[in-house]
Amino acid sequence: MLLLFDVVYSAKKQRPKPCKRTAFNRHTTNYRAWREQMTVCELLDNYDSAVRPSGKSPISDQKGPVIVRTSLFIRSISAVSERNMEFVAQFRFQQEWFDDRLRFTEHSDFRNFDFIHVARDQLLWTPDTFFQNERNGWYHMLDQENKFIKVRSDGKVIYNRRLTLILACNMNLIRYPMDVQECLIDFASYAYTTSDIIYKWDQVGISVDEGANGALPNFVISAYKNSTCDSITNTGTYSCLRVELKLSRVFSFFLLQLYIPSAMLVGVSWVSYWIDWKSTAARVPLAIVTLLTMITQSHAINSNLPPVSYTKAIDIWIGACVVFIFASLIEYAVVNYMGILDEHKQMRKVTSNRTRLSNVLDNEGYFNPIEQAAVSSPTSFTWSPEKKSLLRRRRKYSFELREEEEHHELVDFCSPQRSTMRSPEPDWTFQDATDSVYIGQKRRVELVKWCSLLSSRSRAERIDIIARLSAFPLRFIIIDK
Repeated sequence: MLLLFDVVYSAKKQRPKPCKRTAFNRHTTNYRAWREQMTVCELLDNYDSAVRPSGKSPISDQKGPVIVRTSLFIRSISAVSERNMEFVAQFRFQQEWFDDRLRFTEHSDFRNFDFIHVARDQLLWTPDTFFQNERNGWYHMLDQENKFIKVRSDGKVIYNRRLTLILACNMNLIRYPMDVQECLIDFASYAYTTSDIIYKWDQVGISVDEGANGALPNFVISAYKNSTCDSITNTGTYSCLRVELKLSRVFSFFLLQLYIPSAMLVGVSWVSYWIDWKSTAARVPLAIVTLLTMITQSHAINSNLPPVSYTKAIDIWIGACVVFIFASLIEYAVVNYMGILDEHKQMRKVTSNRTRLSNVLDNEGYFNPIEQAAVSSPTSFTWSPEKKSLLRRRRKYSFELREEEEHHELVDFCSPQRSTMRSPEPDWTFQDATDSVYIGQKRRVELVKWCSLLSSRSRAERIDIIARLSAFPLRFIIIDK
C-alpha cells in the first residue's frame, strides 16, 4: 500500500503544473506577454509532453517520423588536449520541428501572432538528442538558463540552447607538430529510430563565430563541413548528424619553443670541435651537458603527448639532435684515442731515428772517439769539416732542383702549345696573361699551403678540422631540409 502511494505521488509530482490564468490589467500587465501566456495555456490543455508529435507539417498532412532540422553556431573551441585526445567546444544548438498539436492559426483570437514564447516551467515535447562522442558537458545557467522555446502559428517549434561539451577526438600524431587534426561532433536520438525521428541539416547548418580562432592557443579552424552518420544497431537504424572540424596546428609556437632551442643545443655541442683535443676538462662536460639538456627537453615534450605506438615527426627531430650531440662525444673519444696513438708513434719514431743516426755515424767514421762521446752530450757536440762540406753540397743540390722545377712549371703554363693560347682570335693581352698566371699560381699556392697545413697536422687535429667544417654541420642541414 505504501509503495502504491509513492508511485502515485511521484506521478503527480512529475506532472506539469497547469497554467495559471490571470485577468488582464492594462495598468500593470504587458498585453503581448499576457496574450502569449494565455495562448500557451490554451494550447497546453490536454497536451502530453511525453508523446511525440504525429509528424504532420504544413507541407505534408500525413503521419510519419518527425523531421528535426538542426543547426550549430560554434562560439569557441578551446583546450585541445593531445594527451587525452579531447577538445572543448562551446556552441548554440538549435532544433526545429513541427508539432500539429501546437497550431494556433485556427483560433481567431491568436491569428495575429507569429511566434509565441514558452515559459521555462511549461513543458513541451523535445527530441532526446545526445552527443555520441561526448565525455562531459554542461548547460549554461548564469544568471538564468540559456535557452528559449518558441512556437510559430503553424505549429513549428524552435528550441535553442547554449552548452559546452568536452568531446573525444581521435588524433593522428604522425606529423606532430605539423599536423592537421579532424575532430567530430556527432549527435543522434538516444531512443527513437528513423521510423520516429529523422535529423536533417538546416539551410545554414554550421556557422563559426569570427572570434572562435582566438580562443585556440595552438590551432586554427582551417575548414568545417556537415555530413550524416546514420548507424545500424540491433534495435534498429538511428538517424545521426556529424560536424567535421579541421584544426591546423600553429607551427610558429613550436618553432620558437622547440626547434630553435634544440638546434642551438646541437650547435653548442659543435663548439667542442674548436677546442684543443688535449683539453679534456673542457670538451667532455660540454658534450654531456648538451646531451642531458636535450634529453630533458624531450621528456618535457613527450609528457604532454599520449604514449602512441608509432613514430612522430617530433621524435625524428629530437632523435636526430640527440644523435648529433652524442656523435660529438664519440668523435672526441676517437680524437683522443688517435692523438694518444700519434704521440706514442712519434716517440717511437724519434727514438728509432736517434738510434739509426748513431749507427750510421759510427759506421762511416765521421767522428773521432771524442766526438762519438759527444753524441750523447748535445752541449759538447761539434761538426767535423767533412760533415759540414757534405751538408753544404746537399743543400745546394736541393735548392737548384727546386728552382728547375718551378722554371719548368712556369714554362709549361705560358707555352704557346697550350690550347688556351692557340685560339684563332686571341683576345688576351700580355698583361691579361700575366695576371692570369699570377692568379692561378696564387690559388695553387693557397691550396698547396692549406693541404700542406692539413697534412702536417696530426690525425686527431685532422679529424677535428673535418668534423667542424663539413662532416657534422652539412649532414645536420640535410636532415633539416
